[in-house]
Amino acid sequence: MAPGDGGTPDAAQLGPADASSPSDGAPSTTDGGAGLPGGWLYTRGNAIYVADGQGGGTQWMGRGVNLDDLFLCGFNNTLAMSDAETTLETIAGSLISDWKPNFVRVSLGMDSYPSVVSWSATPGAYQKSMTNVIDAIGAHPGVYVLLSLRSDASMVDEDTVDGDPEATGVPSSATDATYVAMVDSFAHSPFVLFGLSNEPGGNKVSNSALAAAMDHAVGVIRKEEDQLGVPHHLVSVQGNGWTSDIGFYATTPLAYDNVVYEIHGYPPLTSSYTYPNLPVILGEYGSLADSAAFYADVEAKQIPNLAWDFEPYSDCTPDLLTITHDAASLVPTAWGQTVKSYLLAHHP
Repeated sequence: MAPGDGGTPDAAQLGPADASSPSDGAPSTTDGGAGLPGGWLYTRGNAIYVADGQGGGTQWMGRGVNLDDLFLCGFNNTLAMSDAETTLETIAGSLISDWKPNFVRVSLGMDSYPSVVSWSATPGAYQKSMTNVIDAIGAHPGVYVLLSLRSDASMVDEDTVDGDPEATGVPSSATDATYVAMVDSFAHSPFVLFGLSNEPGGNKVSNSALAAAMDHAVGVIRKEEDQLGVPHHLVSVQGNGWTSDIGFYATTPLAYDNVVYEIHGYPPLTSSYTYPNLPVILGEYGSLADSAAFYADVEAKQIPNLAWDFEPYSDCTPDLLTITHDAASLVPTAWGQTVKSYLLAHHP
């Protein structure tokens, strides 16, 4: 959760982890890479690999930032901008050419603003424009996109701050159609990972209920992929306490291949993303007390990470960019310069 989304809990707020995590899925596997074409990501043990197309692969390390959708973190909250797609593509293109990330998280905030849209009910301008944006990002060699369902009208159990539901919905069975439609849009795209939600439930849903919802959603995606005859994409599932706690999955990981576990933290605790049996992605992070120590740690452990938030139009603290209201003027803040320096230091 970005601080502007209602705050990040400290350790005292998290509570004990439930021991159980029900699964109605396929048998567990530690290696989803067999037979994959080159460029597809897969998991093995607690690591992520990129397939070489010859039955093997090399470990993959993603480094990047969070990027908003057409709503521009609220600046375009009624989708009134006629050039929002071009604007977002310009921002993304400059990000990739100047900051050199190989990983970008794009959040679909379809139920976060006055204009509510859908990916599945009546695919229209939003779905078409965002598909174009994602495809444009993926056209850059070696760049992967975590496409996260930040909010959808079908989600339930949102955390509420001052009476305002946050982007913390838990997927329900009614969300199945959205996941199916997302798979249909990117079935043949090896650069896309699917994120099921954003900090689902805040801290008001039990671990077991959350694991069951995640398990069901992964199953929906796998069923559609199998019906289409396409490889299994990486799917990112979220934890409890605004997804600062995924420890309960370490006891019983979801019984599917190519599942990764997503942590958010401001800052993230080292213990929150270090598990011998879980492949972990830091989907949001910021407010680092010691950036050098943090980056040294995630590099040593090869934890893919995505800093918050690359947005020149709205205050989405902690901002990587100065607010210029100009897609052609992307000026790093002090936080942004820290992240940019890290990304450039690891660009091949």
